[in-house]
Amino acid sequence: MLAIVANATRVVALALLVLAHPVAHALAAQNRADENGARLTSVARTATELYNAAPTTRANGAFELARGTSSTGDVAVLNGPVTIAGTVNGTLVAINADVRFAPGARIAQHLIVIGGTITGQDSATIGGEIRVQAELLRYHLEGEKLVAERDAAYDDGWWSRRSIRHEFRRGEAYTDFFYVASRAYNRVEGWSFVAGPRFRRITDWGKINVETFGVVRTASPVRWDNRTLGHDARIDVQLGKPWGLVLGAHVFDVVQSTESWQLSDGEVGLSSALLHRDYRDYYARHGGEGVVRLQATDEADLTMTVSAETWDNVAARNPWSLLRGNEAWRENPLEAVGAMHLLSVRARVDTREKQRSAWSGWYATFDWENGTGTLTSPAAPCAKETLALCIAGLTKPVNYTRGMVDLRRYNRISPHAFLNLRIAAGGWLSGDALPLQKRMALGGPGTLPGFGFRETSLAPDILNCSTGNAISGTPGFCDRMALAQVELRSRLFSGIFRDDAGDEWWRPGLNHEAQWVLFADAGRGWNVGASNGGVNIDKDRLPDMNSFKRDIGIGLDFGGLGFYWAKAVSDAAEPGRFFMRLERRF
Repeated sequence: MLAIVANATRVVALALLVLAHPVAHALAAQNRADENGARLTSVARTATELYNAAPTTRANGAFELARGTSSTGDVAVLNGPVTIAGTVNGTLVAINADVRFAPGARIAQHLIVIGGTITGQDSATIGGEIRVQAELLRYHLEGEKLVAERDAAYDDGWWSRRSIRHEFRRGEAYTDFFYVASRAYNRVEGWSFVAGPRFRRITDWGKINVETFGVVRTASPVRWDNRTLGHDARIDVQLGKPWGLVLGAHVFDVVQSTESWQLSDGEVGLSSALLHRDYRDYYARHGGEGVVRLQATDEADLTMTVSAETWDNVAARNPWSLLRGNEAWRENPLEAVGAMHLLSVRARVDTREKQRSAWSGWYATFDWENGTGTLTSPAAPCAKETLALCIAGLTKPVNYTRGMVDLRRYNRISPHAFLNLRIAAGGWLSGDALPLQKRMALGGPGTLPGFGFRETSLAPDILNCSTGNAISGTPGFCDRMALAQVELRSRLFSGIFRDDAGDEWWRPGLNHEAQWVLFADAGRGWNVGASNGGVNIDKDRLPDMNSFKRDIGIGLDFGGLGFYWAKAVSDAAEPGRFFMRLERRF
């Protein structure tokens, strides 16, 4: 136990160093937040501050700076349009306004545009940075002061959430009875509903959140046991707001999915309900955990969790699906079973301008987990015919360490074009072999769409690491994996599709302008062992880059719905694959 605590201390120290700069930046930015507490992007916050600054020249409505004329200092324009042919001797801010530059126009410092477009940028000289936010800014004027209003939260899961019998609600505080179809529809649970009381209280020193939910699973057969019923309850106390220290406790009896980083809950759920395709595996978790989180607004946090829990197997059942309903579901693989103690640390940094519309910035997560306990699980991949014999009596103590990093960079290279990059890597770090539910696989629409999900026909099988055995449910067996993704996207048409996501709740899809997408992916998995030119790689080495599987593709993305086609380029025999996404690829 002392070794675990020591390791955790070193990880926390490292994570704190990594987070120090962005956390400080986030705290400083929050201190500059507008008075009514609206959560603004950094672009909107800067624009509001410049508009309200005493020396700024302000205009409401059409604004034109003629050729041969110049402004003194910063210029801020509401609603517009803005036409610049002369020189702005400072920063130009356009809020809910389009900006047009005539040849020879000049901006001495920065250009900030919110809720508008830029025309003629290439014929103008801009001395500083160009920052653009596509969403309109909600505001009102108090005299000459611009006050940003709280942006209504946009929820892609509007169709799955309902809150009933509101008893008390005032601002951010509430008490109600709540029910939600919150988890992904899947072949183990069917629809999974949670229902129960919850409340939030805002205090001078922070806030309190309490949720006490029962879990009901609808997949047949429905019985009065822990396969149909469960619970999920938590209490969180935040000291300081909107940043501070969060202390929490959580007790649970839930079905946990594996590799949830690949596809969202909504995508997995609709694929299961409509197409009879489930892209995850599942196991039961029962126990409790304590949580400590250092929170720095919405931009960064560091979370440590200590849990004591029991793992168990769950079987695929027979939930309804619209298509292919007469087919059998893919079996849910047998996972490791037993009692475990987990210590995990997670760091997150998000500097994107808008979290639901990743226009530019960084998004990074780092996860570290140490698990100790006693498990019953296969020591190696087992053939389906001998599975019972393979796992019989294989109960032993385990102590493993696992980690994962997901690093993304979103780059706006022009007002309507983006170059986005992602690197994800993770798996075994030290100790005993990973339990099956902690192993990995690549392939399918969330990672390498040019290859099939859980495809085992490759030789060597460096996406699933199955070593050629026929394994019940085709689980992922890789100790480690690495994935790189890049995409170039830009506007397809102007003005044909809406980009006003917040004003019509009944149209969750097609909420953004249409974009074309070109993409490429490369990745592979491997097992830790003596290098053999195939699946196994020495623990201190990385695979040869030439061994990575690669694909390319093209697509049309409408914000809430995307249509794509991908083709493997490292394996010519692989067919082209068409797929759909309900969210952006990453």
